[in-house]
Amino acid sequence: MRTVRFILYALCASALVGIGALVFMLKSHPTVEFPQPLQQKSANGVRTLFLGTSSMAWTDGQTTWLVDGFFSRQPLSKVALTRLNVDNSQVRAVAAAMFKRLNMPSVLGGIVVAHSHYDHSMDAPFLAKEYGAKVVGSESTSQIAKGQDLPSTQIEVLQGGGQVKFGEFEVRLIQSAHAPTGFTGGFNTKPVFLPAHALQFKEGISYSFVVSHPGLGPGPFALIQPSAGFVEGQNKGFSVKHVFLGMGGLGKLSHAYIENYWREMVLVPGATHVYLIHWDDFTQPLMKQGEPLALKPMPKLLDDFPRSLELLKMFSERDGVSLHVLNSWEMVYF
Repeated sequence: MRTVRFILYALCASALVGIGALVFMLKSHPTVEFPQPLQQKSANGVRTLFLGTSSMAWTDGQTTWLVDGFFSRQPLSKVALTRLNVDNSQVRAVAAAMFKRLNMPSVLGGIVVAHSHYDHSMDAPFLAKEYGAKVVGSESTSQIAKGQDLPSTQIEVLQGGGQVKFGEFEVRLIQSAHAPTGFTGGFNTKPVFLPAHALQFKEGISYSFVVSHPGLGPGPFALIQPSAGFVEGQNKGFSVKHVFLGMGGLGKLSHAYIENYWREMVLVPGATHVYLIHWDDFTQPLMKQGEPLALKPMPKLLDDFPRSLELLKMFSERDGVSLHVLNSWEMVYF
């Protein structure tokens, strides 16, 4: 009996040590040396404010629109152990700070959703209700919007891609791919009612966004790749100067994959400026007690941002492309 009890105690102790080690690794963030903030330009004209993951607020001083707008950023314990809901007060606080920094009224012309995982799609219907926007994305994203009772007049499905206009902005949705991780695939075929577990938010279709504005010339000027995936040849036929490059999960992929990703997303469209997005731990908040917070990289157990950053630095130097890691609340002017 003593032997059995000893074995049970040993197994329990081992399990506790393992859980403790796992928690430690999930809370250990690599150290990243950030470059100097981008040089400020005129507050007028086209600009975008980075808000963690692939959330970005774009404006030209007349119209404001969002990519994703994921501001709830629930802590890891909630993501792993509970069903999720929109953190209304946090989303409102971030949105208020966002409009203030953009020096724009609290109105959104639209929200394009990169794909239907919770860290891209969950807050979009709430923001659309609050600020009068239309949610644009896949059928899977529309099911998330329906689950939050967003009126059908504020939902636009562009399943295989297409174009949408927000004021003078024109945004083209190109069907792309998610980074090849264990969380890809699946479709939401019925409304996703909140609260819902993170795994209930299926990917659906992943998009790239190509942005044009007549104030910056006749062709597109920016490509946004929210996820670190690609479809070969997806960017042929157009060129852009600026690329916002998603990094989530990239550090765990092969050198060859990362170099092919760089080629497809940066070299094919001929970009000269690259800004890194979706590199951060989205279980960390954007604000605390009303004050903005800097971002932290994903824990090394889930990603290896220092590795992927080092490779992209090498490619950028080789190809004569400027590279900048965007931190939260950082503005890019065009």
